[in-house]
Amino acid sequence: MGCNCGKRRVSTVFVLTYGDGRKGGEYGSKTDAEIADVRKGGGGTIRMVQK
Repeated sequence: MGCNCGKRRVSTVFVLTYGDGRKGGEYGSKTDAEIADVRKGGGGTIRMVQK
């Protein structure tokens, strides 16, 4: 194992997507993404992505 010296920091975001063309978005927590999904009518898919 290395010390990861010089490695760039990885951040995790939660991406909300819809299969029917509705606009999703990126959120800082899964809870935020779930709340946004409910407000937009539900049925979205939430994925965790590391950037």
